[in-house]
Amino acid sequence: MGDNSVVYWYSNLEKHLCGYCKNPNGNVSHGMWAKILSVEDYQNLIDRGWRRSGSYCYKPLMNEICCPMYTIKCDALNFQLSKSQKKVIKKFNKFLKDGVLHKNTNYQDCQDSISEFVPREIPVPAHVLDKEVVINCEKNEGDSSQIAAPSVSQVTEAVPGTSSLPKTGVGADPSKPPCKKAKILRMERKKEKLQKKGIVFEKKPVANEQKTLEELLNETVPDSKHKIRITLEQIHENHKYFHLTASLFAKYQMAVHNEPPGDCDEHQYLNFLVDTPLQNIRFSRDSELGFGSFHQLYWLDDKLIAVGVIDILPKCVSAVYFFYDPDYRDLTLGTYGSLREVEFARTLHGKISTIDSYYMGFYIHSCPKMRYKGKLSPSYLLCPETYHWIPIEKSLGKLEVSKYSRLDKVEAVDENLCTSRDVDEIKILYNRKLVLFKQYKRKFGGHDLFDTIGRLIGQKCAKSIIFIADN
Repeated sequence: MGDNSVVYWYSNLEKHLCGYCKNPNGNVSHGMWAKILSVEDYQNLIDRGWRRSGSYCYKPLMNEICCPMYTIKCDALNFQLSKSQKKVIKKFNKFLKDGVLHKNTNYQDCQDSISEFVPREIPVPAHVLDKEVVINCEKNEGDSSQIAAPSVSQVTEAVPGTSSLPKTGVGADPSKPPCKKAKILRMERKKEKLQKKGIVFEKKPVANEQKTLEELLNETVPDSKHKIRITLEQIHENHKYFHLTASLFAKYQMAVHNEPPGDCDEHQYLNFLVDTPLQNIRFSRDSELGFGSFHQLYWLDDKLIAVGVIDILPKCVSAVYFFYDPDYRDLTLGTYGSLREVEFARTLHGKISTIDSYYMGFYIHSCPKMRYKGKLSPSYLLCPETYHWIPIEKSLGKLEVSKYSRLDKVEAVDENLCTSRDVDEIKILYNRKLVLFKQYKRKFGGHDLFDTIGRLIGQKCAKSIIFIADN
């Protein structure tokens, strides 16, 4: 079978409890278990709305699922930093410099706060709830519309013995000049003194050039208290860091998501964040980098504080999961890790020009708390009917009207759609022999099933993936 992908198709739809709206059977998806999966095939699959969870691959049935999940990607080469993202980087760099970790005493539970975060989906097997976990909570700067101001009665009730509130002021005196900041007043006094001495005060023009993502992330000073380094590893059960990363995973799951030890032990970690069907291929004979599944280990000096699980594919870096040491949660490591992964995609572009995107999993517009991924700009959503990428700004209006929507133009078509001839050429492993579907169907039928398979995986994958027959 060479390097072909080999999968087992689950003929029945998977129905689970929805992790967002709690509909008991609202999470509906097609699924297949991959024994071997080439990076090219997985790239083509995620570009049709598929997602892997360990070796299990699933595709939400978008027009039936209660909370439609749209594949989302960020254009890494044209990434634009927001103010809040810059603050995250500066806060982290300041910690490296002075070693002081400022604890947030008002830290709220991630599930209940209005926040800006960059989470990842937690991998689950076919028979377990597919849920998305929140990695990080931080203040949602500028999103004051979602925080209701207290009424007068509420304020009165909250302060015992207060029967009346102070009268509303009339504001600043319009006949007087507006107040100035102390810094400006000091500069004006300095300028006045220099002018009296005959010295002309000229303010130097401020350079308008903004720092790049790479410049901000890698700003260091020689006397920093701490150093951060990121290593790329292919973790497996016998890897020297397997137990260390598994221990951090368990610590994170129990502290942040209140999972019992049995749900996040080494066996669970191995199945869903270490085992992978992806075939590793080096970029070149001399390259240490390549395509496949990897773990990015974040070391604070010699201490492991975070791990990012990623797939390197022909067109992108695809985020799988991110976990960190809860002792450092106030560093907003979830957001910091995503920015590092965007940086990594940009770095890989210099070696493989086709890698230009950062895939973030699914965007769920019908769940307000799950709209965070659109904050990485510029972002695109995958149309569930034509599988074209549509700018998120052009999609939000349609999603406000209907939670399931065709995002593309009416006249657009799916160029990767299978024809009946393509379906006939699908390869099937039956009784240890490789046969084509046109041969297989004469004895076993299966027209409707393989028509569905062809429609879901597309023409490209239909030509390369081998399906294991279960009869």
